[in-house]
Amino acid sequence: MARDAKKLGRMLRVRSLQLDLARAEQAAAAERASSAAALAARIESLRQDVAPRQGSEQGLSLFAAAHYRDRLARSQAEAQRRVTAAHQLLDQARDAANAAKRDHGAVEKLIDRELEARAAAARKALEDAPHPTRALARTLLKSG
Repeated sequence: MARDAKKLGRMLRVRSLQLDLARAEQAAAAERASSAAALAARIESLRQDVAPRQGSEQGLSLFAAAHYRDRLARSQAEAQRRVTAAHQLLDQARDAANAAKRDHGAVEKLIDRELEARAAAARKALEDAPHPTRALARTLLKSG
């Protein structure tokens, strides 16, 4: 049983590490999604600022504004693609974190079962012991 306890302890440490890494990746993906959304919003605001305005008298100015507006529109499309990709990565990171959390919980349950089995074996050994320890066993059973 000592070997099982060592194995379970090692599994718990590995699963804990995996859970921590998955949570860190989820946080990084959330940050990337947030910054991509902020970039898209900033580009959209710039695109609106460069829109042609009423009363502009110089044709060159209108041409330059149209050129920059077109470039910003392409940048906006790319930023939206990045936002979509970042949200997909965030969803994948959340799924991985949830899977790691389930695995970690499963190992914790295995450890709890192992401890309960050891406690039951110890109680059984006390019950099967000669007379003086039986009283001790009964007291331990009553106290929990």
